[in-house]
Amino acid sequence: MRSLMILSFFLVLIRSAVGQSVAASNFNYWYDPQNDVELQLRPVRMANKIMVRYTLVVRQGSPSNYSISWEARNSFVDAEGVPIVEKDSIISITAKDRRGFIIFTVPEKPWLLLGHVKNVDHLKNWTYFKQIESIYPVDGWIETSEGVITENHLSKNREYTARSADGKELIVSYYNTLFPPALPPFAEKEGHTERFFFHDSLFRVANGSKFLPKKEGLYLFQEDTTAARGFSYRVVKENFPKFTKIDELVPPLILITTPEEFNDLSNSKGEKAKFDKIILGITGDRDRARRFMKNFFRNVELANIFFSSYKEGWKTDRGMLYLIFGLPDEVNKNAGNEIWIYKNRNVRFTFVKSGSVYDPENFVLLRDKSLSDVWFNAVDLWRKARF
Repeated sequence: MRSLMILSFFLVLIRSAVGQSVAASNFNYWYDPQNDVELQLRPVRMANKIMVRYTLVVRQGSPSNYSISWEARNSFVDAEGVPIVEKDSIISITAKDRRGFIIFTVPEKPWLLLGHVKNVDHLKNWTYFKQIESIYPVDGWIETSEGVITENHLSKNREYTARSADGKELIVSYYNTLFPPALPPFAEKEGHTERFFFHDSLFRVANGSKFLPKKEGLYLFQEDTTAARGFSYRVVKENFPKFTKIDELVPPLILITTPEEFNDLSNSKGEKAKFDKIILGITGDRDRARRFMKNFFRNVELANIFFSSYKEGWKTDRGMLYLIFGLPDEVNKNAGNEIWIYKNRNVRFTFVKSGSVYDPENFVLLRDKSLSDVWFNAVDLWRKARF
């Protein structure tokens, strides 16, 4: 049974086994679709508490094969921390995943909550974390009968329940904004400035009531529209994160086409014959064209899964690079940066955290002219279907 009782925790004042610091760890498995599990963490700021909703998504095996242990660390460079021991906890278990929540007092200083996932049969381990801080802007969540939505997108024409952390009515700002895709890594400016000043419509949702989003776009939920607090979800088509229609397939191709080719694709107006002819002209061979379409749009789907926020995942800085270069060999994280390393291309990309009420976990790429060669080499491989 699911319980609304607050989970009480106490910190055991003993040192955990000496481990590895977060800053020195490789987290590329966070973005690996073949990884056995994923621990999704969604912090929520309450009046005087921080609640972390979590979902353990299991891709291999059964939820009963996995255990979760929690740890608190003071910083990204600490190699050891303090175990968090659950007392009187209620954890909801379903056939596909494991869900629950943890509640902490609002901290005076930021600290790290680590969730260690272990396969008890094969002794494999993975670590996921979130920084717990008093100024975290998210103050509510969306849920269904299956549990809390830990992704950043909702499906159009599906019913949801909106929850305010403090039980207040929610004011919803709707933005019918088509945000542009990220600029290439060698662009002289660091990307488009995203404007959120003017919403297209406004409506109210009582805490705990249901709502049915019928329009695609960005929805920002707030208790107070004058405060920089709230939570946002992008409402997308039912087939998201996959793209299946011609008009959906065209936009991501801007990353690997010439302006003339992209203009022709845009003017194909959903006609498959015209679309196929242009793709065949780019790849030069039917087998290559089929291979290109399969692999390119698989990467689009993965970018949408891992990096969607106020805009589709492939349009974000990290999603753009994931689409073109694939899974990084190494992903390093610290307090304000995320670094991706591709060893076979001898290149690294650095992202700087630039969060807001629309996406507290947004990262912006540090662009550099010197990255043009590695970019165009990768684009050329895509066009030849040699990736």
